[in-house]
Amino acid sequence: MAFSHYCVNLFLWHSATMPEQSSQNQDKFIVRLPDGLRDRIRLAAEANHRSMNAEVVALLEENYPAPVPENVTDPAARLLFWLAKRIRRRTPKPGSARERQAALYESIASDITARMEAIHQSNQKGGNG
Repeated sequence: MAFSHYCVNLFLWHSATMPEQSSQNQDKFIVRLPDGLRDRIRLAAEANHRSMNAEVVALLEENYPAPVPENVTDPAARLLFWLAKRIRRRTPKPGSARERQAALYESIASDITARMEAIHQSNQKGGNG
């Protein structure tokens, strides 16, 4: 049990210390908000100590989690997806700490899976050339 907590804490630390993706490389999407919604988002962002953009992204990530790939082979990613699934089985309230934790685990696991796939593809290209 201690090992799984160590793995999760290591990946949380790694994720927190990784440089943010350049805003020029991120998708942009303009949204028209009804009257008063911008102020509500601003208040929620202030309460959560983050920018309005980070608040909106966090809410979208919670409500639209990344799909779980069918064949995850990396043990750390499998562990994180498993932990997120266990949390979600208890249907945490939207915006709760448990819901955010599950979304974070899924996000990190998806990132690990994507990076491992990129490494695999890079190795295949390097081996063929």
